[in-house]
Amino acid sequence: MKSLILSLSILFYVLSGCSNSEQVMEIDHKEKAGSLFIQKVENHTSSEELTKVVQDKQKMEQVLTMVEGLKVEKSSSEEMMAKMQLANTYMFVFSEGKEMKSGTAAPFAFHVLEDGTFLFPYSGFNSPQKPLITVEQHEELLDELKQLLGIKF
Repeated sequence: MKSLILSLSILFYVLSGCSNSEQVMEIDHKEKAGSLFIQKVENHTSSEELTKVVQDKQKMEQVLTMVEGLKVEKSSSEEMMAKMQLANTYMFVFSEGKEMKSGTAAPFAFHVLEDGTFLFPYSGFNSPQKPLITVEQHEELLDELKQLLGIKF
């Protein structure tokens, strides 16, 4: 009986560990980035002053490389939206061409809360997934991204 309880306990522990296990963020097809649209949302609103478009292919690939390798875990769309509503958020939205097409889903995007929490609704270009959230906050990485891209907002 004790061995059965011990076996079931170990099995439960392993299964519960797998459900929200950590993984490393990988981004497929970084070379597809044609333009990057950055927008800061403050108090549920934004403006032109809080928006920037980057078309430097080298900088876009550098941004994607900088966020690749972050430790993330699974989240839910509801949790992701709740976190974004509670904090000022930077949205990094990539298109494959030079233009952003309104009304169509972006091929790749990620969001960063001001506290340095990164949210990833995609695993790579044109690969939506169950949202991932960073295990730790990375305020310094957000600052580095803003400096690289010349973001003053």
